[in-house]
Amino acid sequence: MMNNHYIPQFLLKHFCENGMIQYCDIENRKVEARNTRSVFSEKGYYPDEVEHDLCNKIEFQFSKLLNEKLAVSRYKVTINSEEMFILKKYMIITALRYNSRELEDDPIISQMPRDERIKLIGDFYGRINEVLNCKNQYEMLQLIDVNNKMKNLGLFSYVKNIMHSYTVIVKTNNCKQDFLITDRGCTKYSGPLSVDKAFMLLDVAEKTNDQFLWQLASMVTIHDYSLFPITKNMAIINMSVFFKLFTKVSPYRTMLSNLSSTINSVLGFGDLSIIEDPKVKNMLNGDKEYTMEIRQLSSSDVFFLNSLLLSLCKKNFAFANKSRIEKSLEYIQKENNIDLSFVC
Repeated sequence: MMNNHYIPQFLLKHFCENGMIQYCDIENRKVEARNTRSVFSEKGYYPDEVEHDLCNKIEFQFSKLLNEKLAVSRYKVTINSEEMFILKKYMIITALRYNSRELEDDPIISQMPRDERIKLIGDFYGRINEVLNCKNQYEMLQLIDVNNKMKNLGLFSYVKNIMHSYTVIVKTNNCKQDFLITDRGCTKYSGPLSVDKAFMLLDVAEKTNDQFLWQLASMVTIHDYSLFPITKNMAIINMSVFFKLFTKVSPYRTMLSNLSSTINSVLGFGDLSIIEDPKVKNMLNGDKEYTMEIRQLSSSDVFFLNSLLLSLCKKNFAFANKSRIEKSLEYIQKENNIDLSFVC
């Protein structure tokens, strides 16, 4: 029986110091320096064929992108359409690959007979396989065709949130704080505008008959953003397209002036520079090129985002160096009333 990692080793190596990662067991209140082979894993977690497909259909491709472009970039990252698809496919798989039974535990869905529940949300391995088998963006978008919504609500929700969002890259070098990595591999956030976003867009679209706003309204969900740490000091943020309307170059900011809150109060962190979307260049060969400026986070930004990561953590989290996460843990203990004294 194989030892399967639900957080891949190639990623964990970017959270190591001197070849070791500090691994925290929440239930047993224990911290150990471990190698990456023995953490975030379980024997028989996936069938052998799923483990094989994870490696060959996304992990190899994303590890190449991570090691050759993302992790080594300082100020900006430029990728092509194929690489953007790999990035989004990796994020979807990361959101799906930990068997948290989140949707199965929903109070409404859990009351359904098992056959109806599986038909509605799909099964754990089935969702992973459907995403892994997508070879391009077109095939991935077919998973969120409206006709598929009631066939597999769980898959529909995860894929729509990521495919209908845009990518932001952030780093923590300036504030000298690190990200945690948890057994979920990511976290998500739906803030004070989560439900109101679509209504705000529809209201302005109706008044202006702006087709772009009508299109955006069909893409928006309660999802504000998801966070995917990819190294100890770099993360990908998958941002709702709604926030494109508030970037510095957006012509729509005044149209939505009834949003009196600051971006920081809406997202919980950051400022207007954080939500800038990629610059897209159409190439002569028909491809597209996406350039993303790497945004630096403040200490308070990192504290908040680490608290979000830990809020979805089930059993284990890890980090590279205690001195660079201590203030985050102090923030989490104070704000969330969680006892993490066994780490500190």
